[in-house]
Amino acid sequence: MSYLLILFQMDFDDENLSEETKFELMKNVLLSKKEKDEEKFLDELMTSFEKKDFEPAASADLNQQEKLQQAQLKLADKSIILAHRFSPLLKQYVANKEQKLLNEKFAVIKSKKTSMEEMAENYRVCFNTWINAKEDIHLKASKPADQLGKISIDHAFILTFFSFLTNRRQPGDNMLQLVISGLNSCGKTMIFENPLLEVAHMVTTEKGVSRYNFDAKSTMLLHDVNLTNLVKSADCDRIKAIARGEPVPTKTHGSVQTVPSVFSIITSNQHLFTHTFPTVEKSRKSFENVFKSDIRPTKNVHSGDIAAVQARYIEAFVRSRPKIEEKFIPKSENFQRKHAIVGLFTQVVDILSLYEKKDYKSQYYYLYPIGGLCKHLQLMPEESSKELRENLFLLMNRYDLDEDQIDACCKDMNLGHECQ
Repeated sequence: MSYLLILFQMDFDDENLSEETKFELMKNVLLSKKEKDEEKFLDELMTSFEKKDFEPAASADLNQQEKLQQAQLKLADKSIILAHRFSPLLKQYVANKEQKLLNEKFAVIKSKKTSMEEMAENYRVCFNTWINAKEDIHLKASKPADQLGKISIDHAFILTFFSFLTNRRQPGDNMLQLVISGLNSCGKTMIFENPLLEVAHMVTTEKGVSRYNFDAKSTMLLHDVNLTNLVKSADCDRIKAIARGEPVPTKTHGSVQTVPSVFSIITSNQHLFTHTFPTVEKSRKSFENVFKSDIRPTKNVHSGDIAAVQARYIEAFVRSRPKIEEKFIPKSENFQRKHAIVGLFTQVVDILSLYEKKDYKSQYYYLYPIGGLCKHLQLMPEESSKELRENLFLLMNRYDLDEDQIDACCKDMNLGHECQ
């Protein structure tokens, strides 16, 4: 066997071989003669069966179900032992064959992708137009001075969202999490959810196990949830614990799994806080400038639970849609995580340059962004990398990072001994 592996490695390293040929070589080395014979038997059985004994159904689901049932009966007629042995393989064979047949029924054509640079710039414009639309959007936390220190709530929101994009959460970071609420089609999905999908686990509010199975994902995303149901449900204590960055045990199939420290972002049409705008909303007959919280104490909702949830989140409430120029909104594609990181990169550097270490209530409001900037410096244009790297070292000095923290940042920038 070792001799065959040596021969395979020599052939596999041949640059003239196609990928298909390489995989065929790999299959021949990894599969025994017995396994190849079994695979051939199954393929010939199904080919014969499909030609002679099977009439396709009108429904794709019924087609797969009936094909599997009839194929199992045909195999059992030949040999009950073979039917028992090949039952799992037969199920997978039928599923793969149906998937292939379905794929062959459809055309696949994709739009031309916009360049990375243009998408990042478009994201920067969309994000800043959204966050700076003070007549349309209001940010609120329950006790900003106690929770955020001297940094503005706008800057805290930006630093927190950038942290979600670029970091894995650490236990006990004492950072507020994010709620984005208000109107439909106001940019919640385009600007916030789509860039996070690469690293987020979307949790449903439906009952069932494994909803909190995050694997390696770093963020919990609750999409368009009913906040009232969230506060009064059995999930309330779990949501509060996750927002605090605490490990939380949850049920999975047949076992209990502990949710690690993850970031939390919630989108909803309801709003958590009462929001007061400096001006009335002239687009509505009521001329409102105060929007009371949709979450009120009831028999099933305790006021303490509402206050506890409010104490863990910054909320961005959208009362009217920000006016974003059409040319900056993606037409045939979505903003991705890399577009958001590059689009916000220099802005985050500038925000961090405005404050000192003593201005923050939690160190992670600057540690996460600095770490995220270092980790993703390679995404930035080469001509600006040197200046940005120098700015990052200035930030490390400004915030008095210790030797271990600086070493971690240097490693993420692939600098190695250059940091010494």
